Amino acid sequence: MLRKTWPLLLLALAAGALWPLRHQRAKVATRPPLAVAATLAEATARPEPAGTAPLLEALRADLEVHRQLIVLFADEANLKGPDLERALAVGHRLHHERRDLVHQLNTALTRLAGQPAAQRDPVVAALLDWMEADPELLELDRLAFRDSLRILQKPLRHDTSPGGLMLNQRLARDLAEVDRVERLVETEYQRVFGGPGVQAQGGSRARWTAYVTELQKRIPLDPLLKGPAIASPAAGLQGSGEINGTELPDKVLILSFDDGPHRIYTEEIKALLQKEQVPALFFEVGRNLGAQETSGQVKLNPLSSITEDLVKGGFVVGNHSYTHAQLNKETGAALDLEIRETDQLLQAIPGAHSQLFRFPYGARTPVQLQALQTYHLRSVLWNIDSLDWADPVPSSVADRVLKLIAHERRGILLFHDIHDRAGKVLPVLIPRLEAEGYRFAALDAQGHLVLPGSH
Repeated sequence: MLRKTWPLLLLALAAGALWPLRHQRAKVATRPPLAVAATLAEATARPEPAGTAPLLEALRADLEVHRQLIVLFADEANLKGPDLERALAVGHRLHHERRDLVHQLNTALTRLAGQPAAQRDPVVAALLDWMEADPELLELDRLAFRDSLRILQKPLRHDTSPGGLMLNQRLARDLAEVDRVERLVETEYQRVFGGPGVQAQGGSRARWTAYVTELQKRIPLDPLLKGPAIASPAAGLQGSGEINGTELPDKVLILSFDDGPHRIYTEEIKALLQKEQVPALFFEVGRNLGAQETSGQVKLNPLSSITEDLVKGGFVVGNHSYTHAQLNKETGAALDLEIRETDQLLQAIPGAHSQLFRFPYGARTPVQLQALQTYHLRSVLWNIDSLDWADPVPSSVADRVLKLIAHERRGILLFHDIHDRAGKVLPVLIPRLEAEGYRFAALDAQGHLVLPGSH
């Protein structure tokens, strides 16, 4: 996906790559994503359900970050050294802001879907109206809508009321349209660059290039690169006992998934891995699992059952902080709380507690590593980043991972189970890598390497 682009706007327009653009465009969210997330959190906390306005602003803000990530990495193939580091650092900041926004958005959408039809239907219809027909939107923007559509669809799927049936029809149609758009960009990518089992045929990516060209008109790259950033993970800190993947034997890989559990994708990835008989690590964010009440009592929420099922399926679960905070900026009680609350939540889930911890973005210093020792936790990083958090095109994600593995020849792969990309690329990657002689290993709850066939 993220290749250097060239202007093919007119050709792409002829091919239908962009929706007709009108002179009067709907206003896109201009407030920072974290401010939008805070407003939505306040609306969701009230007894009455959140109305259309905060949800629509959150969807627009999410789309804007999606677009910014595409612009940021549009020239990925030519990014080297400091330029690549800067793009990754800015991308981590965007991902950080988007994570909090999406957490609040998913919570609000799930709550909305459970409301009585009289309260629910007009709001859901208004959100779908925007996704389907707003003149400011581009055709390929639809790639940003899949997760929200699926979050709405899951609780509504069995609603047989007239309003529920109508919403289900619209959701199914909108998701089919997302699938169609994804196939278009997938086909272009595979034709130009090939892929696992796909021979490159040459040509151009007219639709994708037209999309990126239009986004670059709206989102200048230089100001984006000069904005706030979260530095990429530093190399392993001496004497810390960190695991980062480079110490694994030749042709040994470990799959890892961050930021879950997710209402939909975690279970899908679990089923896929069990089918392929491949182990994996899941680093989970505590607020997805529950909270510690003022009394000190741990209260688990419904998503914790997904974690319990992971453990029953033989997977190892690790601590990924409570709020996915930038922990290298935290010290003292705030840092301790980020570690401790998730540690206690995992202890409350049968079999889920382990000694594995992953710093969000790999952001840590000796101070944060020292804080892990109180809880007998061990830092686990990665050396192969799929960039599935930035890249919406599965073939591009798969291509990137294969190239990095060919270079590293061993390592811990970073995916996320809060997006659909991993579930689409792993059925292709796993058999391809196994055919090339790679083995999928795991870490046990203490951080010891478990090779295939070992006991």
